[in-house]
Amino acid sequence: MKHWAISGTIILTGATALAACGTVTGTTNGAQKPSTHTTDPATSARTVSHHTSKKSGRPPSSTAPRGPFNLQSIDMVSPSVGWAWNQDAVWWTQDGGRHWSVETPSPLPRDATLTVQVVSKNVAWVAVATNLTQKPPLPDWATTTHGAHWNRTTSPPHNDGIAFITAISGRVAWMATDLAGASGTESMVLDATVDGGKTWTTLPSSVTSQMMAQPDEHPKSAHPIPVFGDKSGVAFASPQEGFITGGQTGQTAESAMLWRTSDGGNKWLRVPLAARAGTVLNWTFVPTFFNARDGVMAVEANNTELATYATHDGGRTWTAGTLLPFTTQLGGPLWSFATMDFGLYLAKTTNVQGSITGATLYETANGGRSWRPLSAHSLPLRQVKALDDVSSTTAFAVTQTGGRSVVWETQDGGHTWNARKSTQ
Repeated sequence: MKHWAISGTIILTGATALAACGTVTGTTNGAQKPSTHTTDPATSARTVSHHTSKKSGRPPSSTAPRGPFNLQSIDMVSPSVGWAWNQDAVWWTQDGGRHWSVETPSPLPRDATLTVQVVSKNVAWVAVATNLTQKPPLPDWATTTHGAHWNRTTSPPHNDGIAFITAISGRVAWMATDLAGASGTESMVLDATVDGGKTWTTLPSSVTSQMMAQPDEHPKSAHPIPVFGDKSGVAFASPQEGFITGGQTGQTAESAMLWRTSDGGNKWLRVPLAARAGTVLNWTFVPTFFNARDGVMAVEANNTELATYATHDGGRTWTAGTLLPFTTQLGGPLWSFATMDFGLYLAKTTNVQGSITGATLYETANGGRSWRPLSAHSLPLRQVKALDDVSSTTAFAVTQTGGRSVVWETQDGGHTWNARKSTQ
């Protein structure tokens, strides 16, 4: 696996911080992909909560509602098996996207908005928000049977709005809640479960609104999650080493934010990012790690360009690659890495009215140190909404026209694309 997580996700595994709620024995798969749920960095807070029951989802004898095939994200675990979703539905395929089964958990609250974290071909988590029309607790769901059955989980009581959810199994998962803050600030609470959501533990580095209002009445972490700056995501390279990304909107220098923990999330320290002379780094997006040492990260620079940053020491130091054109869009850049070396990136250009006027597909074979444009045949690049690189040769894309999606596949590294004629 591989992949950029849009919607920023978290891959949080902190054995030390989770001591109160159990022992984490799993490790992050080197192929682990962060989720690709869409999150606008400026408005990333989402409302969520959960509740327990033995089993939920569709009864075996019933059929899930068949909504329009309107995908927003795709996460192919292999060339044949993968997931797709939008804000109110989840699909699963086992034949390379030719056929999709509706695997949405139910019942969902009215006006539900879903945030999805894919773990493997069979395991996924879904967090639910309702645009504040319903107050917590709201349901979250986990499946280990590719959506055939969903387990409804409980949720931390303080979650005013979930920003990110991640998991490494059907039992071990983490939630990040962005609490209300003034302009340029955003307090964050991290919660973890090791029992499939039956219980959650708040990590000690969390900063809640009550802590901010009554700082003398609450224990203080030596290096808490930073309050300043808007958060774009959280990701971990190993059970101990993780990162928080984002930036300070409106700043002209030193606005990109990267914080690192080496003890499972208890303490956070800022990581400096070197930039070329004359380059201002504006915003960092959640990194993708392929093992405990090797990872890549997108960084917005000069408000109009994108730099690929790579690490080979678990995120202690980062090296910048070639600058590419970057257009701000919901969820961050349209890019995806199949391995540490191979990745695809789609840059779109817009006019002053915001209409898309062009698009170019780029590829890298050296981890983003350099990129070259591709001549992509058949794929309507301007209509691409999601991109998922699976290997050095195979990738998938989703286009939208008239409210309906089409899944595309390439088997030659992005040069030639074919519509999958997808059906439900």
